[in-house]
Amino acid sequence: MRSEQHSQRDLFEEGAPLPHLRPELRAKLSPLLQVLLMEAAGIGPQDAATRSDAQEDGDDQDHA
Repeated sequence: MRSEQHSQRDLFEEGAPLPHLRPELRAKLSPLLQVLLMEAAGIGPQDAATRSDAQEDGDDQDHA
């Protein structure tokens, strides 16, 4: 066991101020952030397209 103790940050404690992003940097980072969040959620670009199609996967043969 460790003998070191680490204090947990208080959630209500005011943190360091966040810097404001320049508009051109925000424009570059926004799409990247959206892709990363979709990937973390398990939704890929292909998944998003196929969810809206709602077509059945499989072969196109007629099984009648």
